Amino acid sequence: MASTQSYNPSTSEDDSIPEYPDCSFTGYSNGMERVQQEEDDRDEEPEQRRGQKRRRGQNEEDEPKVKKSTYSDISWRMMKKMGYQDNTGLGKHSQGRVDPVEASKQKGRRGLGAAPDPVDHSATRFDETEEVIQMPEIIDWLRSEMDDLDELDRSKLDEWCVHGTRKLTIDDETLFCDPEILKLVLEAKTVFDDMNDLEMRRACQRSNPFETIKNAVFLNRAAVKMANMDALLNFMFTNPVDEDGSSLVRDYELLYFADVCAGPGGFSEYVLWKRKWHAKGFGFTLRAENDFNLDNFLAGHPETFHPFYGIKEDGDVYNPENIESLMKLVMNETETGVHFMMADGGFSVKNQENIQEILSKRLYLCQCLAALSILREKGHFVVKLFDLFTPFSVGLIYLMYKCFRQIAIIKPNTSRPANSERYLVCKWMKPHTDTIRRHLLDICETMYNSSGNEDIRELVPYEILREDTRFFRYIYESNNRIGRNQITGLRKIAAYAQNKNLVETRQAEIREQCLREWHLPSTMRTAAKGQKTSHEEYGSELLRDTDKKFMTIPENLLTGQAKLEQIFGEMQEHWYFVALNTPENSQKNYRTFFLSKGRQDVVMLNAKGTWEHLPKGVLVEMSPKTLIYGEIVQEHKGEDRSQRTTFALHIIDGLFLDGEDIRKFPLLERNRLCHKFAQAVNKPTVPGCGETTVPIRCKKLIPFRDVGPFIDGLQYFGLKNMTQRKGYILPNTDERFYIPKALLFLCEIKSNLRMHMSTRLGEPYYYDTTQKHPFSQRELKDPHSILASFVTTFNFRQLWKWEQEHQIEPAPYNPNHHLDDGDGLLCRTHFELLTWKSDEKKRHCSNHH
Repeated sequence: MASTQSYNPSTSEDDSIPEYPDCSFTGYSNGMERVQQEEDDRDEEPEQRRGQKRRRGQNEEDEPKVKKSTYSDISWRMMKKMGYQDNTGLGKHSQGRVDPVEASKQKGRRGLGAAPDPVDHSATRFDETEEVIQMPEIIDWLRSEMDDLDELDRSKLDEWCVHGTRKLTIDDETLFCDPEILKLVLEAKTVFDDMNDLEMRRACQRSNPFETIKNAVFLNRAAVKMANMDALLNFMFTNPVDEDGSSLVRDYELLYFADVCAGPGGFSEYVLWKRKWHAKGFGFTLRAENDFNLDNFLAGHPETFHPFYGIKEDGDVYNPENIESLMKLVMNETETGVHFMMADGGFSVKNQENIQEILSKRLYLCQCLAALSILREKGHFVVKLFDLFTPFSVGLIYLMYKCFRQIAIIKPNTSRPANSERYLVCKWMKPHTDTIRRHLLDICETMYNSSGNEDIRELVPYEILREDTRFFRYIYESNNRIGRNQITGLRKIAAYAQNKNLVETRQAEIREQCLREWHLPSTMRTAAKGQKTSHEEYGSELLRDTDKKFMTIPENLLTGQAKLEQIFGEMQEHWYFVALNTPENSQKNYRTFFLSKGRQDVVMLNAKGTWEHLPKGVLVEMSPKTLIYGEIVQEHKGEDRSQRTTFALHIIDGLFLDGEDIRKFPLLERNRLCHKFAQAVNKPTVPGCGETTVPIRCKKLIPFRDVGPFIDGLQYFGLKNMTQRKGYILPNTDERFYIPKALLFLCEIKSNLRMHMSTRLGEPYYYDTTQKHPFSQRELKDPHSILASFVTTFNFRQLWKWEQEHQIEPAPYNPNHHLDDGDGLLCRTHFELLTWKSDEKKRHCSNHH
């Protein structure tokens, strides 16, 4: 867990800029000391080896005094056998040099007589005592006032903006940092301008204590960086809570997140690994080489992640129309916005590292604008920034500071210490931030349409920033602290580039500790299991000890002279039903089990009990290790000739959801989880986002007592074949409907139980037909003990087919009809069941019988 502390500035009225404070750190000592210590340890010969030499008749006094740091044991023994004596040369007459040949310090292909390298000069300035590693990192939170947004209106925000010509220098931006810090940062960066890329990379890898963590089980290092920050911030992203500690994710609600400027998607893979299918993400990034690499999501499955590229279909975050279309998509899918948004935008600034902040200012602004557009109230935001020396950057942070309860600027350990990278964390977005959002949108449009040297230099005047002493001091000290650490990191790289024998020895130990603190596995990244396994083996491994033969058991058909209310009797309150659409006369049974190995590798169980591909034109995408019971439904929109018909997969019940075994859960619990799962994997239809998969929905469980209102609520629709049929309008869709052709009844309690009403107590009681004893619900220690598992519910399901439409229509009054006529049974069944009908219709049925 992160060490945190509140940022409380001095109460002194002295407005002088404070020096960088001396902080008391804990953690690892300097690496150079550790290297030297290990070399000293190797000089001491183990007792075991000394004993072996004594057994061979050797005296310790006869041993040469050459250190192992000079020659290895093997080298020394070989030299001794060839007659070598200590402190003599290697020539025939012991002539020649005595000291070992030093390792080459030549850099790249530089020849003799080359000019002095500035890297060498920087290396000599590396002070190993200045490098301090803090594990975990300290976080300073800056709290914002609760209601200070009321002071900001559009006119004031517009007045604050300062327009001017484009500025491409940063060496004079000393308003928000110690001038000496800025000077040294720029100098330290400049010395690497002419260094070979390979040399630079190798020096970075050898000098960074956190380098060997690499990407862990994820597709890139960004995922580990997100894991670092999430753990450091007490998992505020993957487990968001409010200020009272209550979860911001409601029961049976998905954790919604957005990943902007995020290709190839390391941040998202971490979140999906952490929360599995219980999280749904919206991704926005540039197409082509910067696109999401979903096929390489091995740790977190991408089926609940929806890439989006804006109305322009290019993923350009600079375009305000794209940002507005992203806002529309997210609000349509979530109603109130995402719980948190991540932004990790960046681009190559080779040979322009010193002005990276100026080149990135539009990116800063557009990412912040996107967050204010799609976050819900109390949502969180994290965005990658670089240097924060210019008034534009600091003014943008000031506006975000006004929009959130707390902010923090952090430099996670996984962010290489020598670069300018840092992250702005914004916690608990306030209500009523739309004024600032619309202001930033206007600025985004201005910058998008501007040309030439016109630019917006400031968002908030320096005087306003300086008046808020708490904010000003926070930015000033943050820049100084990160700047000092960056200078040390850059000089360390120079030292390691100059001396190739330097090695950072703490990497393995630090890797182990970090993975443990960040709750990450220490295993290597591997391909997903089961991709080369047959569907038969895959399904059997998922079911494990359960024989799949039960999956081919047919429904119990409701036929004969029995009335529906007599069939279910006093058990009615434990029965539920769903409306089915499966064509009964088709050669294919589209009501069956569906198994997914991930992405679009989904098969269904046929009548022979084997797995086969879905019908042509039905493309389904679901998470791996998913096994559900459902049906393929024909959904309609519109009527008559203008009607459009599409397919959809409707989940009836579930067994496994992305490896989560829900078979033992009660029926209502399984249904809620299936609804949540369908919402997670269902993707909106967006032009330009690849091949369209069919919608996935979960059928609503309707209590038995509502059979009447359900049938009565069906509406007539005109179909393309010019017939009129009663259809069921799907909730939360754009007026889509399907034609019910049967009702499937499911029981929530175990099959060995019967419920009756006690005439003496006037309350229900249960009778166990196996144990032969009655009991009341009050006697149960666990109320769930009477509830059925999936297998029991499935085996005892009841099917009422609607082969004729007049089965669900009240029979007309006809005194000439008799009970032995065909309509008599239908009318009697219908009357006994549909108790909601009017008295007139009841009299007609009564007179008829």
